[in-house]
Amino acid sequence: MVVRETQTPEPEGGQVRLKVRFCGICGSDLTVFKTGALSGPDVVMGHEISAVVDLDPERRWAAGTPVTPLPARGCGECMWCREGHPRYCLKPPYGEWGGFAEFALYPSAGLIHIPDELDDRAAALAEPLGVALRAVGLASPQPARLAYVSGLGPIGLFSVAGLVNAGCRVVGADPREERRALGLELGCEAVLDPKAGDPLDALLSIDPHGAAVVFECSGAPESLQQVVDLCGHQGVIGILGVPMAPVFLLRMFVREQRAFSLSGPSKGSMNEALALLRERPEIAKVITGVVPLEETPEAFRRLASGDGGIKVLVAPDLE
Repeated sequence: MVVRETQTPEPEGGQVRLKVRFCGICGSDLTVFKTGALSGPDVVMGHEISAVVDLDPERRWAAGTPVTPLPARGCGECMWCREGHPRYCLKPPYGEWGGFAEFALYPSAGLIHIPDELDDRAAALAEPLGVALRAVGLASPQPARLAYVSGLGPIGLFSVAGLVNAGCRVVGADPREERRALGLELGCEAVLDPKAGDPLDALLSIDPHGAAVVFECSGAPESLQQVVDLCGHQGVIGILGVPMAPVFLLRMFVREQRAFSLSGPSKGSMNEALALLRERPEIAKVITGVVPLEETPEAFRRLASGDGGIKVLVAPDLE
C-alpha cells in the first residue's frame, strides 16, 4: 500500500465529488490488504465515509452539505442495477476509488444526508453500523430472547448495539479483554473468552433454550462451526465476518436453523444507523484511533497484526 499524489477527479453524469472528512478501515479492507484480492496500483479502498459535497454539476446537492454515501456503486445498466440492487451488479466498477483519498466520486442518488446534530467523525460509522442493523432486521429477533455475538471487533460491537436496541439479551465473545469491556458498555449482559472454555455452558446457564440468534463477526475460520453448534433450535445464524472455512451442517439440519449472509448495508439501514448514533453516542467509543493519509499503510499493518485498536479512521485533512 502506497500513498501518492493524483489529479482531483472530475464528476461525470449523475456523480457528485465529495471531500472526504473521515473514512473507516473496514475488515473487508484488511482482507484485501492481507490477500491481495481485487487490488492493484490504481485501486483506492475505503467505503466507510463521512464527507461534504464539494461539487455537484447537476446542483441536486449544495456545496458543503454533510453526507455519507451508500458504498454499492453498480454499472447502472445490468438487471440488478435496474432493479435497484447495485450490490449485485454484474459489471461492478472496481476501478472507481474509495474514501482513502482527499476527494471521491459517488452517484448523487446514493448520498445520505448527515444530520446536523451528528459530527463527521461519528457519521463515518453509518456504513458499518448500517451493516449490523440490516443483519438484525434479517434475523428478526424476538425481544428478550438470547443472542450471541462471536467476535467483538467493530462489526461485532455494532451488532451488539443493534441487538440490544431490538430488545435482545446479548452475550458477546472475544479473546481480547478490551473488546469484551466495550461489549459490556454497549449492552452485553455477559461477555466471555471463547478460548477459555465452552461458550455453550454459559449460554445454557442464561437460557436453557440456548441462543435464538447467533452472529459470526470475527471472520475466524474456527468460529463458523462454533456458531452453528451454539445456535439453538429454530435459531437464526447471521454470517457477518468472512470466515473462510468448511462447516459441518448436521446440527443445523437437526435443529431446523436458518442462516444468512450479507455484503453491505441498505440506505434504510444507514439512515437507521445515523439515528441510533444520535440516540446512543457511546457507540462511537468503538473508534480507537484517527490517522492522516500518510499513516494509512502503517495503520493497516498494525490492524492486520492484531495490535492496532478496534476501529481506526483515516482523516485526509489531519496534519
